[in-house]
Amino acid sequence: MGIFAKREGVSFRIDHLLVVKNERFVSLRSISRLFNVDAKFCLTKKRVVIRQPGRFFVTLRGDTLQSISRLLNTTVKKLLAVNTTLREPIASGIKVIIPTVGFRSLPRKRTTKTNKTLTIKQQTELAGPIISLGRSLLGTKYKFGARPYPISRRFDCSSYIQYIFKQNGIHLPRTSRAQASSGRSIQQRNVEPGDLIFFRRNRYSDNRIGHVGIDIGNGRMLNTYKSPPGVTITRWRSPLWLKRYVKAREII
Repeated sequence: MGIFAKREGVSFRIDHLLVVKNERFVSLRSISRLFNVDAKFCLTKKRVVIRQPGRFFVTLRGDTLQSISRLLNTTVKKLLAVNTTLREPIASGIKVIIPTVGFRSLPRKRTTKTNKTLTIKQQTELAGPIISLGRSLLGTKYKFGARPYPISRRFDCSSYIQYIFKQNGIHLPRTSRAQASSGRSIQQRNVEPGDLIFFRRNRYSDNRIGHVGIDIGNGRMLNTYKSPPGVTITRWRSPLWLKRYVKAREII
């Protein structure tokens, strides 16, 4: 019966639950905040219309630029870039445009300048065995929240990455969101075989991490998603995937 909820470790306000005949109901504004959707009630047709992913975040009293940015997995700078009139204190009921991950063009070819220090991988010899193991699992079926392999004989995207790294002596967190904080951040143009690439899911309009793959060269990655195909090779340097690209991390 409180006024706070938690999503992916971030606490935020919602409306008071509505109690009608001893049943509890959640407001449409709270649903929008909870599930990243635009929820509207059409009075004439007496129905609720839901659009996902959401384009707007409706504010409540107590929201701050920092708290909204954390919930939308973005920065205050990016938030203000698309909401130029947004100022604190933030009033209740304001529609805040959600900063989205825009289309990213294919990176230019890498050039080496003499006045720059190159970052050299410390365990490059592990990239080959990790990718080789990943390839040997092609076709393995997908299941969200899969139990440990090989007991379950299933993977989701992050458990697949966790498994092929663990078998080569590198321990990663279980979820793609946590894996996105491992290792070292690298720019998209510097991604090499063995690096992890992170994407948002189509259902989210914000920058929330929802998918991970491992680069295997030539703009391709090993990853897994709903069967079929399960574990597969996907070209991530394509318009479809670059629209969803969020970041890359160097683990080895």
